[in-house]
Amino acid sequence: MALRWGIVAAGAISNDFVAAVHALPAADHQVVAVAARNLDRAKQFASRHNISTSYGSYEELAGNCDIDVVYIGSIHTEHPKLCKLFFDAGKPVLCEKPLTTSLQQTLETVNLARERKLFLMEAVWSRCSPLYQTLRDEIASGTVGEVVSVEACFGYDARDAPRITQKELGGGATLDIGIYCIQFANWVFGETPQKVTSSGHLNKQVITELHICITLLWFQ
Repeated sequence: MALRWGIVAAGAISNDFVAAVHALPAADHQVVAVAARNLDRAKQFASRHNISTSYGSYEELAGNCDIDVVYIGSIHTEHPKLCKLFFDAGKPVLCEKPLTTSLQQTLETVNLARERKLFLMEAVWSRCSPLYQTLRDEIASGTVGEVVSVEACFGYDARDAPRITQKELGGGATLDIGIYCIQFANWVFGETPQKVTSSGHLNKQVITELHICITLLWFQ
């Protein structure tokens, strides 16, 4: 029986996720409903992706008993309360990165999932790429020798994107794409760094970082 997905939020990242799900066998995965804060947006999204059911509130989606798991593609700051909403409804959650915008929120969200015995995963898509497994095998086999340093750079021009420039939307380069570099280094070394240092440049409103350099240190 196919896993039945519910989509939370009808933005661009949800569009990409649904397109990826539709590339999989329909016998394994089906998108059966989408919810947005605006019903018209949900209906447009549903029409674009041939989804049978659309809702104008997330609560309605949480109440749908025909959904096995939800994907949360909302703005960062909404993630904790939406995870709780769907945990309360007994639904497993795949939540877009970043899972939350603070350590406290992350601990609360993870602990709630554990208490309810529900699946929770941060949707760092690159971790699911076959390339990562190939690289893991090469590192394990000693092809590249002992790994003592990782350098990762990722950037693009997003100075006009509200999710980058507005603090109330969880803005800043670190939570948007810096997370890819950070998780990659953690993945390579397989553990949390003992020390983190950073420097960068704030935007004109002096509230979020547009450019940042982060150094993660592991000591032997």
